[in-house]
Amino acid sequence: MRIRIIGFPLLFVSGLVQAQTDALTSGQDSPFSFSRCFSHVPLRLDPGTTDPNAPITVTAEVLEATRDGKILYRGDVRVEQGARQFGADYVELEQQSRDVRAEGNIHFTDGTITVESDHTLTGNLNTKDTELDQARYQLHGDPGRGQARRVRMTEDTNRVDLSGASYTTCPPNEEAWQLRASSVRVEQDEVFGEAWNAVLWLGDVPVFYFPYIKFPVKDERQSGLLYPSFDLSSEHGTDIRLPYYWNIAPNYDATLTPRYMEKRGTAAQLEFRYLPVEGQSGTLYGEYLDSDDKLADSEWRDRARWLFNWRHHARFDPDGHWRANVDYTKVAGWDYAYVDDFSPPVGILVEDQLMQSFRGGYHDRRWQLTAEMRDYQILKPDRLTPFQLAPSLALTSYQHLGGVDLGFDSELTRFANDGRQVYEATRFHAEPRLVYPLVDRPGGQLTAEAGAYYTHYEQDVPGQLDSRLGFNPEQLDTSADRLLPRLRLNGTLVFDRDTAWFGQAFTQTLEPQFQYLYVPFKDQDHIGLYDTTDMRQDYYSLFSDRRFAGLDRISDANQLTGGFTSRIYDQEGIERLRLALAQSYNFVSPRVRLFPTDTPSDIKRSFLTFEGDLNLDGNWFVHAEAQQDTRNNRLAAGNLTLEYNHQGRLAQLGFRHLNQNYYPDARLADDLNQLGGTFSWPLDPQWRLIGGYYRDIELNRNIDSLIGLRYDSCCWAVSLVWEQWQKEDKLFNPTQTLQETTIGLRFELKGLSSIGAGGGEFAPGTKLLPYYRPFNLNN
Repeated sequence: MRIRIIGFPLLFVSGLVQAQTDALTSGQDSPFSFSRCFSHVPLRLDPGTTDPNAPITVTAEVLEATRDGKILYRGDVRVEQGARQFGADYVELEQQSRDVRAEGNIHFTDGTITVESDHTLTGNLNTKDTELDQARYQLHGDPGRGQARRVRMTEDTNRVDLSGASYTTCPPNEEAWQLRASSVRVEQDEVFGEAWNAVLWLGDVPVFYFPYIKFPVKDERQSGLLYPSFDLSSEHGTDIRLPYYWNIAPNYDATLTPRYMEKRGTAAQLEFRYLPVEGQSGTLYGEYLDSDDKLADSEWRDRARWLFNWRHHARFDPDGHWRANVDYTKVAGWDYAYVDDFSPPVGILVEDQLMQSFRGGYHDRRWQLTAEMRDYQILKPDRLTPFQLAPSLALTSYQHLGGVDLGFDSELTRFANDGRQVYEATRFHAEPRLVYPLVDRPGGQLTAEAGAYYTHYEQDVPGQLDSRLGFNPEQLDTSADRLLPRLRLNGTLVFDRDTAWFGQAFTQTLEPQFQYLYVPFKDQDHIGLYDTTDMRQDYYSLFSDRRFAGLDRISDANQLTGGFTSRIYDQEGIERLRLALAQSYNFVSPRVRLFPTDTPSDIKRSFLTFEGDLNLDGNWFVHAEAQQDTRNNRLAAGNLTLEYNHQGRLAQLGFRHLNQNYYPDARLADDLNQLGGTFSWPLDPQWRLIGGYYRDIELNRNIDSLIGLRYDSCCWAVSLVWEQWQKEDKLFNPTQTLQETTIGLRFELKGLSSIGAGGGEFAPGTKLLPYYRPFNLNN
């Protein structure tokens, strides 16, 4: 016979449960992906869904009231209040003192944690003081679990003491690692708990001892040492980092990292993060090495090597109209090799240039006003310094009026340069345009556009110029104006048909596109080059109105461009194939050239440009590009990529070609032909192999090679990665390359920490050539 009683309180258990949850989930990492790792983990329920005033139901096989004021519950005692449930074989309540004692098969859950014990629970409903012997706990929603020989809770101080406690994220009977502490104390009103005599066990072997350790019980931070990292490389030797985290304030913190490099010396790294006000955030980062032992026999033996980076993002109003951004990175002026040698985690490096940019302005849906100051640091000797924006002010606007679109782009820029015998300038540029859609229907579009370019230069030309600039002082005017009208007509048609191949239904499209562009010729040899170079040709650039990137050269054009795109879609609307082909024809060869010494072009046809993407079956993909010189019947550039990607199995093979005669800016001594690939392949559910190999066929040398092996289990993982790559010797011999080798060993205790060497993700791709997917299909 079962007896149901309403009103038995659960408060003495709920406080204990919350304290254990806070104390023992502090080190949790994201759950492991194997589904079997969670078979023992209950789903997590929101404890807030249980009303603390909700009625409590108690059932038991026997209820007995004694003369001395005790109420005894015997046999399968069950107490329920919403998601909270408590069970035991025997519960004894002293009505006068409010003492509670439970014995045998003690089980409690509230949707966030389950606590079990085969021994005794004692407590008091008035003081909420509670003791539980030989308790086992399991967190809900993640794999954290453990045991405690004794748990004591004092409600008056909101303190929980655990004796002989353990913690792990491993499944039952697979405890690869555990943390065991003789004593743990948690103050629920404090941010951190404390543990004494804590030992990290790997299997049955103790490997690390903490006499005292503090750990977070809330989502807040604390100053202290972070986990170290180790690395082995041919450049640095043994490389050890030991970070210290400083929690300065709720909106400020810093990480100071001493770094010992066996072959170079001891360096320091500092990262300072700040949130001064709402809408603003930033980071200051620096590295400093007083002297480099590897440079002891060189002219730089006593010079410090350093890097400084500042990033800041700001929105000054709730709607985000007023914005500002800073991205500033700098190294010592002589230290061309710093980024290659130390691989800092900050800075934008493009073609051996570090950028320093201050940018801000007003952004609206129809117009934007921005100002920027920008400079570059060249990390290569004997290179001309790029021009500084000192500053640049840009205004852009786009308005839709009835059936006409009006656009306006303008800028005012001061170009400065710290180099000797270099010209400078102030440039004003305005570009109004009117766009009128002649036809705008689903099957076809025809747009007419009329506009103009107006540019004014005030140039400061010294008496002598650096010969590398490509100009003589007599060729440049101190004041120059350029006004050019522009007409453009662009049209697209879309045809589609239903078809079938290999017994499957598809939809095929044919999308011809044409463009006529007219810009008259105007001599521009008297204008210097500040931000302008040749534009790389591809399918989309052929339908642009520019032949040069930048504003210092506006090419004349009497040009017709024709092309088509064909797509194939399956019955589910997935784009399986896309082919695009285009070429431009100039009725008159363009006469505008970059430098006065350049030979005028007599070419009337652009490269025949092809791009294609294929999604064969959702697993196999192909991407191809080619630019063909149809006049000389030579391939100017091309690349081909083949990829297999299915259920965690990835393999990619690629080839790239550049003809040195068509790409002088690439400074190639010979044609570029590179072949390589990368893969990530599971050997079984717990072992994974990654690799990458890239080779320069013309130079017959390896560019980058990588091989790595990783073992993954529910609660720990280990990976070993070997990589060898080429880098330039920028300090001693810039024309030569060096070979660098690293070996990284990374050991990871899931839900606790990562201790290891090499760092970074275990993923396909290499240091010089990261993995990316070049496919442009709409899937």
